[in-house]
Amino acid sequence: MIISFKPHGYSKGDMVSAVEAMGYPYFFSGLKRRELEDFFCQKLDRKYSLAVNDLTSALLILLDYIGLSKHSKIVLSPLSYFKHFSPYLRISGYEYVYADVERWYLNLDVKRLTQMLTDDVKVLIVNNVLGIPANWDAIVEMVKDKDIFLIEDSRETIFTEYKGKPAGSFGYVSLLGFSDSSIITGHGGIILTDDKLIYERLREYMEPMDDITSALILSQIKHIDEKRRIREELVNLYSQLLVGIEGLKAQFCPNYVSKMHWSYFCIHLGKRYSQEARMLIKDLLIDDGIEVREYPIPQDMKEGKKLNHLHIAHEVGPRILLLPLHEDITEEDVYFVCERLKEHVVQIGAGSVDH
Repeated sequence: MIISFKPHGYSKGDMVSAVEAMGYPYFFSGLKRRELEDFFCQKLDRKYSLAVNDLTSALLILLDYIGLSKHSKIVLSPLSYFKHFSPYLRISGYEYVYADVERWYLNLDVKRLTQMLTDDVKVLIVNNVLGIPANWDAIVEMVKDKDIFLIEDSRETIFTEYKGKPAGSFGYVSLLGFSDSSIITGHGGIILTDDKLIYERLREYMEPMDDITSALILSQIKHIDEKRRIREELVNLYSQLLVGIEGLKAQFCPNYVSKMHWSYFCIHLGKRYSQEARMLIKDLLIDDGIEVREYPIPQDMKEGKKLNHLHIAHEVGPRILLLPLHEDITEEDVYFVCERLKEHVVQIGAGSVDH
């Protein structure tokens, strides 16, 4: 049996909720969507919330609304597990630049970010990577006296708290996303803001999330504490079993994370491992019946222009693997994953590919 990267499917309770949303009074009424939006407004202490099918379109509509000049610059990270925004920015004619990341958390490195925020930068997109919030105190302090519109890309992070404050509550506009493997599975996402005019513009132009998807998300939220408990136990077991394996370091959180809701769990391979070695390890694990995923390489490398100032992103991005993490995994599965992972990492690190 394959150890799948994503959950096996929705629970019976989730499916019942979806079926109810197909009938009266919810059918195409928007009632479940508005319930979902109200929940996130209250949970994240934001004035306005909008549940939509596509967050990339929302970003482009937002940039057009705030009147961003084609000659103004947007600063963002070269790394993203979700669909990267930069191809759409390029097609729309916006100028963007990449800032380098932290080595272990993959978020924007605030020490290097300062020099990137020149006078022609008008938008800063900060993503919370793999469930770990960025250093928001430093970022907010950095832009408070500048004419910079701050967007929080929290598509990889749901409910995790930075110093007691939930992800999704820091940007002038914040984006939350749902995927096949996040702690709340689904598609589309939530747009959050305290600006009524921005909310009204996005509501006018965006396609709203349907009631069936909204019902599925609401049903999962009811059990979020149990989901968090299970995933935390799995993460602790992964971390315990992976300690001391040469050439491998398991993901960990900075001290400022006060409450973690794990959607993903990654391992960092050592410097001896190339991108090709990572692919080989992934393929060997898949042969073992373990589905893992490679973290996407930096976007500038995908674009064929390896930028010198992104040396940390280039060093760590191509050496990260995401391990299965969800409620359908057992402790025995974790033991098996770690056993096979250790064997492949050690052998490939020693130069042996004969399996």
